[in-house]
Amino acid sequence: MGKWFLHRFYSRDSEIRKHLPPTSIFNAQTLRIFMKKYGAVYIKPDNTHMGKGIMKAWKTRGGYAFVLLRGTTVKCASLDALYTEIKKRSFSQPYIIQKAIPLARIKGRPFDIRVMMMRNLRDRWQFFGLYSKVAGPNSIVTNVSSSRGYVTLFEKSMKQSLGYSNEKAARVKNRLIRLSHKICKRAGKIRYYQKIGNDFAVDKKGKISLIEVNFKYPGFTGFSRLPNQKYYLGIKRMNNILRKRRRRG
Repeated sequence: MGKWFLHRFYSRDSEIRKHLPPTSIFNAQTLRIFMKKYGAVYIKPDNTHMGKGIMKAWKTRGGYAFVLLRGTTVKCASLDALYTEIKKRSFSQPYIIQKAIPLARIKGRPFDIRVMMMRNLRDRWQFFGLYSKVAGPNSIVTNVSSSRGYVTLFEKSMKQSLGYSNEKAARVKNRLIRLSHKICKRAGKIRYYQKIGNDFAVDKKGKISLIEVNFKYPGFTGFSRLPNQKYYLGIKRMNNILRKRRRRG
C-alpha cells in the first residue's frame, strides 16, 4: 500500500478528502502542472517511510530550485532541467507529487503532529496520545531521526507557533481525534489493524491536512521524550497487551 494507493483510498471518503493535499503520480507533466498551480511541491517515494528520499521543489525569481531532505539546494533554469535533476536523485520506484503545505513553524522550523490510535480491550479504536514533531535545522521533513529534530507537547507547539490558548488548542486536538477515528475505521476496509499513527499538518492559518497514515509498526518512542510520561506509559502497556494477543493467535 503505497502513498498513491492510500491517497485514492481515503479520497473516497468525503470528510477525509477535505484534509488531503492535492496529490498525483510524479512525472514531467504533473511537475509542470503542480508548479504552475501551487509554486511549491513535495516529491515523495511511493513506498518509503520516515522521510527517506523526500524532495521539495519551488519557484524562484530566476527559475526553480529543489532540495533533498537536508541537502544542498540545487538551482535550475527551467522545468525541464528541474525534472532531469530530480530524476537523477530518485530511487528506482514510483514517486508522488503533492502541493507543499505552508506548515506552521516554531522558531523557523516546520512541525507536524502524530496522533496515536490503538484498539482497546473491547477491540475498539481509542485515542492514546499525540505530540508535535519539529524538523531539524534546514530540514524539509519532520521525522525526528531523519531530520535531527525534536518532539514537544502539542499544546506548547500550538501556542508557540500560532499563539493558541489552551482552550483553542483543545478544540483542534478534538478535531484531530475525531478525524483519526474516521481514518482508522476506514482502514478496516483494507485489513485488520491494531495500531495506527496518523500524521497531520497544521498550516499558518490553522487548517488541518492529513500527511500520512502509518499502518506498519507505527513508532511510539517519541512519546518517551515528552516531559509527561502519561501517554508513553499508556501506549506501552496497551502495546504489551496487543503483543500477547497476537502470540495467542
